[in-house]
Amino acid sequence: MEKRTIILSKRHNEVKVAVLEDNELVEYYAEREDLNNIVGYIFKGRISAVRRELQGIFVDIGGDIDGFLPLSDYHFARKGREPKVGEEIIVQVTKEPYGTKGPRLTMVITIPGRYMVLMPYVKSVGVSKKIEDKKERRRLQSLSRKILPRGMGAIIRTSATGVEQTKLKKEMQTLLKEWKDVQKKFENEKAPALLKSEEQLEIKITRDLYIPDFSEIHVDSKDSYNRIIHYLKEKNIPYKGKVFFYKGEKHIFENFGVLKSLDKIYRRKVWLKNGGYIVIDQTEAMHVIDVNSGKYSGKKNQEQMVFETNLLAAKEIARQLRLRDIGGIIVIDFIDMTDEKNREELLKRFGDYLKMDRTKVEVIDITGLGLVEVTRERIRRSVSLMFIEPCPVCSGKGTIFSKPYLLSLLESYIEKNRDELVGQSVTCFVHPILLEYIEEKGKERISSAIHGRRIHMKFEPDPSLPYEKIKIVRVFKDRVVEEEI
Repeated sequence: MEKRTIILSKRHNEVKVAVLEDNELVEYYAEREDLNNIVGYIFKGRISAVRRELQGIFVDIGGDIDGFLPLSDYHFARKGREPKVGEEIIVQVTKEPYGTKGPRLTMVITIPGRYMVLMPYVKSVGVSKKIEDKKERRRLQSLSRKILPRGMGAIIRTSATGVEQTKLKKEMQTLLKEWKDVQKKFENEKAPALLKSEEQLEIKITRDLYIPDFSEIHVDSKDSYNRIIHYLKEKNIPYKGKVFFYKGEKHIFENFGVLKSLDKIYRRKVWLKNGGYIVIDQTEAMHVIDVNSGKYSGKKNQEQMVFETNLLAAKEIARQLRLRDIGGIIVIDFIDMTDEKNREELLKRFGDYLKMDRTKVEVIDITGLGLVEVTRERIRRSVSLMFIEPCPVCSGKGTIFSKPYLLSLLESYIEKNRDELVGQSVTCFVHPILLEYIEEKGKERISSAIHGRRIHMKFEPDPSLPYEKIKIVRVFKDRVVEEEI
């Protein structure tokens, strides 16, 4: 298994997590308090409409838009009954609201733990496909059936490999208590009501990704560090020499070389090592990815050059799907190849790269036009959508970097250069809209980034500047330096 490094940064109302495997960025998560992620939350909802033509039910869970529950889920949980408007039910969010669509709901409730996921309404026991040892699979399945109450099921996670019975039993008791608490709240609360929220991001990541023999966690927030240590102690999971509190002057992402890779998340064009590139575009219905040979003209024959570029693109596309957390339908236009064996090898290798993804992803087929169709489960909004917003210039036809993201770029610039900036007069020219945001919400963050250094910094509006540009003019003695972020 690859060495996994989990890097967690918490600033103000934002938590960001970068996951590296063998020092390459493969997953990125971000949560903002003003963009609450409700996936995994359990609600007491009230049925507001039954739409048989859509094979679905709309459920009021207290949000702006009612959630959508497949009719089959209702029939699974309440066998022999038919849904009625006004009926109160337990539902769990499986997908975030997206555009004009409300959250996707299920009545197949799951209560996740580190080693297993309790499924109160399912009778079967499943074992993660990543546990390949047949003897271990049988052991875990047999053990789970012994400790599960009759009529309940579970999914055994990869992290349960080799774990003794007492640990599994203890976790099962914890999960059963959580489920009883949900049932008790359902009896006492008025619909719509929240019955159970998910863990905070740092705990979810630790629970799902931390494996002591192969992982390290580095955290720049004392609160998050203490929370993670408490969780691991409580679960009796080894952490000494594996979980570190980062005290460096540089931003933790810069220290671990993550910033350059992160920049790719927000760009349409991603370069490949041989000079080729991919272009990622999003429409209302799907993502479209185009592969181009670009600067690569190699000495090899055309077919071989195209094959090599397509292979590099396949690996990068699989990585970008994880990094950007792209879900839904994805159509990929690889460069045309005439050799059937090369086409088959490309599909096989692409499938292998996609196996690294923890989210359900499937290669459907190559269309008659040579396009590869992929579906990837959409659970939450794509990461890039958290940091872009409708452009005030183009009336929402395109997108630009959001104000919080531009402010974070400025913070990173100051933190990276603050020792050099000491004693200098620094003027930041920004678009008036961005300046208004900085004056309202950014002063404390800028001051924190300066970190007590003797830096004279002021901000000036410049309507002629593109919205996303920050022009910095530094004056020191007789020298004037101009830079752009």
